[in-house]
Amino acid sequence: MRVIPRKLLYFIYVLSLVSLTTSCESTSTNADADNGLSGLYIAALEEVIMTDSALNRSMEYISIDYNQTPALSDSDGQEIAKFLQTKYKVDVYSLTYEQLLKQGLYEGDESNLRGILLRIEKVELADEQNEATLVVSKYRSNEGSISVKLTLQYRDNNWMVVDLVTLKES
Repeated sequence: MRVIPRKLLYFIYVLSLVSLTTSCESTSTNADADNGLSGLYIAALEEVIMTDSALNRSMEYISIDYNQTPALSDSDGQEIAKFLQTKYKVDVYSLTYEQLLKQGLYEGDESNLRGILLRIEKVELADEQNEATLVVSKYRSNEGSISVKLTLQYRDNNWMVVDLVTLKES
């Protein structure tokens, strides 16, 4: 019977521990977090933010109006806010247009916000949970807004936009 040197056993033990701990680590950064609502909303909101990027110029905040959406857990809402705050380096709120006005988060005329308001107006989840259609609007002022219909699919562990139709633009 051959005896395995102690150093070799220690090396194998350490290697197996490293392998186990790194394989359990999550490397998701945004919409690939899961196929739940947070990943879906992050993918959709990012697409809308990138659409008509002129509306983002000098934005001081992003506010998301979830009033028309399926119930969102606190952890999902926090995950979305943290992602957007980290990526865009602005405060993120869950306020409606009226609440933004009450907070004084506009400049000059009340119709001109200092940030952007994203409204998730409609969410339709397919039965198999790997496809969704959302209507999302982005508002900065009466002369600066857009509304889009997005179709997203869950593929390869992340939500991706497969279709975008502009419904209204001003």
